[in-house]
Amino acid sequence: MRIFTDFTGGNIHVLEQTGDVVRIEPELRDTMGVWFYWAFAVEGAAGRTLMFDMAPLKWVGPWGPAVSFDLVHWRWLGGGDHSRFTYTFPSDEPVYFAHDLLYHPDRFFRLAERLNLPVQTLCTSERGRKVPCVRLGEGSPAVLLSARHHCCEATGSYVLEGVLETLTKTPLPGSVLVVPFVDYDGVLDGDQGKNRAPHDHNRDYIDAPIYASIREIKKDAVARGLQYAFDFHSPWHWGGMNDCAFVVRSSGEMLKCQQAFGQKLEQLLTPDALRYRTAHDLDPETDWNKSAHMKGCLRGFMSTLPEMKLVLTLETTYYGEPDNIVTQENLVAFGRCVGRAIYQTVTECSQ
Repeated sequence: MRIFTDFTGGNIHVLEQTGDVVRIEPELRDTMGVWFYWAFAVEGAAGRTLMFDMAPLKWVGPWGPAVSFDLVHWRWLGGGDHSRFTYTFPSDEPVYFAHDLLYHPDRFFRLAERLNLPVQTLCTSERGRKVPCVRLGEGSPAVLLSARHHCCEATGSYVLEGVLETLTKTPLPGSVLVVPFVDYDGVLDGDQGKNRAPHDHNRDYIDAPIYASIREIKKDAVARGLQYAFDFHSPWHWGGMNDCAFVVRSSGEMLKCQQAFGQKLEQLLTPDALRYRTAHDLDPETDWNKSAHMKGCLRGFMSTLPEMKLVLTLETTYYGEPDNIVTQENLVAFGRCVGRAIYQTVTECSQ
């Protein structure tokens, strides 16, 4: 039997194995403090029932771990113990387990091929990789769509996929820059990404950014006179407001635009989409959404641009609620609804 992490997104530290019990914990790597992302695979365990134990950590979600046989299709294993889970292996073939429904970058490239999206290179990453982007259209209004500022936040990628499905059928006027994996290195290597030392990608919107992707996003925003920025995230692990999809609201004039967008989105929801309610949106100066939190983040920087009309951060739960459980399908369906709200917002304001 082999427990391994040498695949895209892999992250686990095996503490010890005693019989059929394997003690594990997430690798924090260069994360300051604690975070909850993990993903690993097991092969050569046919017929064995193993327990994977993270106690005292509680980084297993309410529906158990996500399970896949191909890194493409994911389902929830089930269970209710937030510190451990068991699995009986049907064969020696690899089985993948993860904190949530992982989104492999290859899925985005297949999406781009299916939608005939021209994938280009935004920049070269700190680890020497070509960071992908898509550029559509020309001129004004100028729009940014971004995800994975925190590389572990996979639900944002599914939402962005749905957005792109909508916007390729009903293209926006003007120009669009799509950056699907802002922290591309972290996505591929299986980092936490959040609270990365000395600061993460969403705290790098400063005078001298340390990450190449942020330098390029800032440069593009100024050059195109950016007017709309939509940034897709996942929230904290689980519990309370983190079990919903919600907009992170700002103060001032931007708040009115964010509220109007949320109302559009709620009205546009389809039955197959993950549920969203404006009542769940996070008001300014509430919980962690304090003014100081905006320092160095995309929302803070973009809000200062002279032509900016709407900056929107959308957080989409990893797990959902018992009557609104997250799946790959309803995340993408939700993204299609978000795409329709984006289309209505941009086209109405551009007339």
